[in-house]
Amino acid sequence: MPTPFGKTAVYATLGPEGTNHDTVLRAWLSAADTAAKIALHDDLTDALAACAGGTADHVFLCAAHPAASRLVSEAQYKHGILLSHCFIAESQPLALLCRSDTVTLDTVALHPATRHYTDLAAFDSVFEVNSTVEAYRGMLDGRWPCALTAARFSGEPGARLISH
Repeated sequence: MPTPFGKTAVYATLGPEGTNHDTVLRAWLSAADTAAKIALHDDLTDALAACAGGTADHVFLCAAHPAASRLVSEAQYKHGILLSHCFIAESQPLALLCRSDTVTLDTVALHPATRHYTDLAAFDSVFEVNSTVEAYRGMLDGRWPCALTAARFSGEPGARLISH
């Protein structure tokens, strides 16, 4: 969707800051030397609605997201938004982390797209969240003891590496 002359394009994507969507979009915009605003959404359906409603000019969706096919279909057939660019980008390295004070490693939170990235057989329950960043933040907040999240968090206070 073209933007009016002189207007900075707005890209809607999955937040919060630091998600794979956010990281890859920032790298792509930087490499393309494109000035743009990024609108981070808790859910990609909301990002799509922002584009359809005119508050965003583009939706940035990583193909590995488990709802990608539904969202592309919804974009085209419900909102008349067509896929315009497609490329492969590296994902952030992931790791299994737990809170440093955790003794029982029975529950892990993860983004659904990452469910099969590692063996989760040791966990009694798997909790799905909207982003790997949310998995990490919930782990630190005590909502669950472990998270499959960005490896960069392994050096942060309160986090302990289980597997990389």
